Amino acid sequence: MTTAEMILYYDDVSPPARSVLMALSALGVKDRTKLVHIDLFNAGHFSEEFIKVNSLHTVPVLQHGDLTLSDSHAILMYLCDTFAPTGHDLAIPDTVTRAKVFNRLCFNNGFLFQREADVMRKVFSGEITDPSDHLYPIEETIDALELYLHESRYTALDHLSVADFSIMATLTSVNLLTPITADRWPRVVEWYEEMQALPHYDDQQRAGVEKIGEMYREQMKSVQ
Repeated sequence: MTTAEMILYYDDVSPPARSVLMALSALGVKDRTKLVHIDLFNAGHFSEEFIKVNSLHTVPVLQHGDLTLSDSHAILMYLCDTFAPTGHDLAIPDTVTRAKVFNRLCFNNGFLFQREADVMRKVFSGEITDPSDHLYPIEETIDALELYLHESRYTALDHLSVADFSIMATLTSVNLLTPITADRWPRVVEWYEEMQALPHYDDQQRAGVEKIGEMYREQMKSVQ
């Protein structure tokens, strides 16, 4: 199975897609992955061809042999299980480590990303013209993240894990809606800056972050 071709359907404006790109790069398997760009802002995810891949029309989607995964958090865990060698930072050696990483992935999936995405979708649809009135649920989750980062050096463990990729990618979009400042969230800022210094950040995150940032600023100008 590990030798089968991998195909990743993605758009780098999507935080979940960028988290998977980070993992592929960190695990050294991006070069053997076929990347298929799905243009979210031009309805590429509603194309007949892509709906055959994922009827929920979301990215990322990973195909590996006969396996298709359509949730970034499931993809991240699968990549660790399949490609992280023993001793690698992203390897998950036991059930306790797995539970800790999975717990933080669920935090991102169920709270941080969902709350950010709900506001961001409404901004781009024009339903929300002033995000400042809709930030409390997002800020509440960052408060929780601040507490988590007092419990361990990284979001799930005392070393890097795929949970960090997932949460960091979401925070790049959160930072457009509400600046993440050290006066309220000092540990989050410290960790976030460390994540931005990772060797794979510039290659796998920066272009998508800048692209969605420019789109967001243009959208806000259009409604003012």
